[in-house]
Amino acid sequence: MLGNASRLGLRLLQIEKVTPGSRKVSTTAAALRNYAQVPRELQKKMVTFQVDNGLPVHVRGGVFDKVLLAFTYVVCGLGLFDCARVYYVLSYPAKEK
Repeated sequence: MLGNASRLGLRLLQIEKVTPGSRKVSTTAAALRNYAQVPRELQKKMVTFQVDNGLPVHVRGGVFDKVLLAFTYVVCGLGLFDCARVYYVLSYPAKEK
């Protein structure tokens, strides 16, 4: 039984092998379609974001991206603080007189 399983595994590996001829892609209308040129401004931004400078993508845009990131952190912090406040209020309700 184990011998059959190993032969089956070997056969599956042989089937999955990629040969140079198996990578041919059929030509479709979508592949031959002409696309509009990318505007210069967008090309410059694409180059800016594709440079490997060690920064994460969400801060590569400069000061504006850093301000948005800081704003996001503040809003998330306030949300967490409010969640903790709501849990505290619901856990210890006010005493009725």
